[in-house]
Amino acid sequence: MKKITARKVFTGKEWLGPVEILVENEIIQAIQFIPDKEVKDYPNGFLCPAFIDLQVYGGNGILFSNHQTVEAIQATYDEHSKSGTEFFQITLNCSPKESIFKAIDAAKQYQQEGRPGLLGLHLEGPFFNPIRRGAHKEEFVQKPTKQLIDAIIQLAGDLRIYMTIAPEMFDGDLLDYIIQSPIICSIGHSDATQSQVEHAFEKGINKITHLFNAQSQWQSRALGIAGTSLLHDEIWASIIVDGLHLDFGTVKLAKELKRDRLFLITDAVTEDLSGPYHFAKKDGKFSNDQGTLSGSALTMHEAIENCVKHVGIDLEEAVRMGSLYPAEVIGLENELGTLEVGKRWSAYHWID
Repeated sequence: MKKITARKVFTGKEWLGPVEILVENEIIQAIQFIPDKEVKDYPNGFLCPAFIDLQVYGGNGILFSNHQTVEAIQATYDEHSKSGTEFFQITLNCSPKESIFKAIDAAKQYQQEGRPGLLGLHLEGPFFNPIRRGAHKEEFVQKPTKQLIDAIIQLAGDLRIYMTIAPEMFDGDLLDYIIQSPIICSIGHSDATQSQVEHAFEKGINKITHLFNAQSQWQSRALGIAGTSLLHDEIWASIIVDGLHLDFGTVKLAKELKRDRLFLITDAVTEDLSGPYHFAKKDGKFSNDQGTLSGSALTMHEAIENCVKHVGIDLEEAVRMGSLYPAEVIGLENELGTLEVGKRWSAYHWID
């Protein structure tokens, strides 16, 4: 039995402390109060649930979109775990099918080897609307086909596949087919109209990728994806709070409308010029060869701090946006997202 003592803990639901946390086989067995003098492990700052990032592309100079390898996934964990992200979906930029298949193989191997943190694979593409591709390469955008969808599902097996799609690019019953498949679908890199978005919601999609970015916008005579999603408080939306992708005022408005259905992603890339995706860092941001904003240089700790300092979100709620809510998005809230008896032990030591 492992014992962890801390002066202050935010469980994701309440503040406790000083406490002793008993952990066996990486599962929390008990959280009990102790005298302050018995705190040995974390006398300063506080413990909170480890963060979960459902969209991160690489780390330590290895971009997964350029290198679909176990080493690239490990490099991502090694970099982002330092700032509290213990769980993540490695993300592949819009890519040809050969790279998609290699990405699936690498993610499966990583998990089979018992390496830490990987919850699944986020395929950002290839079923985009090319006019909303952003920094993704147009030559890799593909028209949805049942053949490719089936190949991804078959190769993935038990690996969680989360895919950002443009629903308006799907013909006939193919949208129904992918929604009803094991693939978790989210709307993004799309120019869908309000009626097309509403149709996708009715079919069962309940997620939006990086709200306001690379999607049809909220205008006076057209709600687009951004506006339509804000009408539906049951729809999840990820958001990038780095001060570059969105004005902080926009984040504040989104939070007021989405409430507990808005969750944080970093969208973080890394400088790697060795493959088809060239993301260079300058003045604290990443851009591609055309100068288009490409991913972020954000950590989840920084995203939470930005929510508190620049958006006016309470610290407790900002922590939930980077831990509990992402766990709920992918159905792992019974295992992760809060520090409670029966859940996996994984915490971040937040130092003010």
